[in-house]
Amino acid sequence: MRISSVTIRGYKSYGSKGVTIPLEDKLAGFIGLNSAGKTSALEALRKLFGSSLMEREIFASDFHIGKDERPEDITERELSIEVKIDFPTNGDDSVPHFFSDMVVDDTDEDPYLRIRLESSWRKSELIQQGEIEVKTYFIKAAEGVPEGADTKKIFPSHLRGLIQINYVPAIRKPGEQLKYASGSILHRLLKKINWKEDFKEEFDAKISEINDAFKGLSEFNTIQTSITSFWQKFHKDERYSETTLSFGGSDLDSILKKLEISFSPTGTHKPFGIDELGEGYRSLFYLTLVCSLLDVEEELAKEEDEETIGITRPLLTILAIEEPENHIAPQLLGRVIKILQSISEKENSQVLLSSHTPAIIKRLDPEQILHFRITEKYETKVNPILLPDKADEAYKYVKEAVRNYPEIYFARLVVIGEGDSEEVLFNRLMDVKDVDFDDNIITFAPLGHRFVNHIWKLLNALHIPYVTLLDLDREREGGGWGRIKYALKQLLEIEIKKNELLKLKDNSILTAQQLEKMNTWDLTKVKTLQGWLRRLKEYDVFYSAPLDLDFLMLTHYPEFYKKKHTKRRWPSNP
Repeated sequence: MRISSVTIRGYKSYGSKGVTIPLEDKLAGFIGLNSAGKTSALEALRKLFGSSLMEREIFASDFHIGKDERPEDITERELSIEVKIDFPTNGDDSVPHFFSDMVVDDTDEDPYLRIRLESSWRKSELIQQGEIEVKTYFIKAAEGVPEGADTKKIFPSHLRGLIQINYVPAIRKPGEQLKYASGSILHRLLKKINWKEDFKEEFDAKISEINDAFKGLSEFNTIQTSITSFWQKFHKDERYSETTLSFGGSDLDSILKKLEISFSPTGTHKPFGIDELGEGYRSLFYLTLVCSLLDVEEELAKEEDEETIGITRPLLTILAIEEPENHIAPQLLGRVIKILQSISEKENSQVLLSSHTPAIIKRLDPEQILHFRITEKYETKVNPILLPDKADEAYKYVKEAVRNYPEIYFARLVVIGEGDSEEVLFNRLMDVKDVDFDDNIITFAPLGHRFVNHIWKLLNALHIPYVTLLDLDREREGGGWGRIKYALKQLLEIEIKKNELLKLKDNSILTAQQLEKMNTWDLTKVKTLQGWLRRLKEYDVFYSAPLDLDFLMLTHYPEFYKKKHTKRRWPSNP
């Protein structure tokens, strides 16, 4: 089973109309600028499937407030978090647990499950945070079908453990996952061990022996007596009047909660604790703990009877990781992604990660990426990466292009050029104009020479502005009018209005037949040529004309070019 979509309404930056996040793959990457709603999406799943009441608690601050609204004027609000869960067509161990609550769209369609958290907030003069009500339901109606009172069934608490989420925050604190935390990942791993009763009895006896040995030391008794004496002076209640200094607890479970992991060799002749490791290694070890938990649960499941599935282990574990790149050297990120990919391929695991860095994004398939952005109304919108059809010749090119230039996902403006020359001159132009790339988040991508309309479609879908720089190549074969024809046809491919784009001076419209023959037009008609170049500028398509940039630089700096090349490589001039 896997979550195939998450729909969030009225939660934090998600508006009342709702946003559906499609999860086509069992590994998904959430990308976008800061405060775009990525963390909120992961937190929403914790509200629904968190293992503790603290994780699932809804606060007044969780409810969405619009850009133009004043908080003091709001008297009530609602939010909902819904997941759609799909099941393998060949069935699996999870089907029996949810079979009676599944829905189906139509005959011969695959059944699926809908689980929704609904919460309401009402202003109260008596309660500072207001009155908050939270309920979780099975929605027993197909998507798009009107819902009624009979389509909601309370999600029973005993099923909550069947779907779990392991959340790895951006700020990793693995030490807290190892020390004094009964709900820690390591503790959950150790609880998987089938401890025999005779072992427990022998262990408890040895702990008692150790405690008795400590008590036999006179210095130990001095400390014990002093603590008890001062405690009774401060504390006059008959309860808790006696204090006992002992070794960590007197039973196996208490000891397990306080186990620590050490690392060696260290070069200092003593093992290192988790807190002595650098930030990068601590971050990697946090991921190690989570991965180990999932691996052990899967291994132990192979030895269990079918009757225990869903009792001793979850049916679905969601691994939600914020910024896996934090504190980790770039050369290790590929390894991290490979491990996460292998986890997502496990039968009962799904991985969601958020990231701000191209180093992570370029290691994911574009189909696994979801782009988050904030609108002018300060609301989150989510879009998948739009690629050509797989059967299309452009599919492979565009897929590799966006993988090689992942910076475009984080840009406020993308400059699409044909190659290195445009990038060199554009960077120099920005220096002259004193424009800071970082402040303005401008990205240059040399992707304009093939299938540029697909790049335009992609950026339009992500609502990222762009300009395109192309060479006119006036005297080259296919250049001049051929280049203009190419740009016009590419613009029509992205559904630019034909009546505006191809409008002539006499208000007539250039026909499809005339456009097809444009490459044969007379190059000496300079005014007509310039007119079409101005028209394309209206659509942010700019041409280097009459010379392309390479020839332009060659005409201005011929001596530099000659110095760079030997006479043997310099072209002859007959």
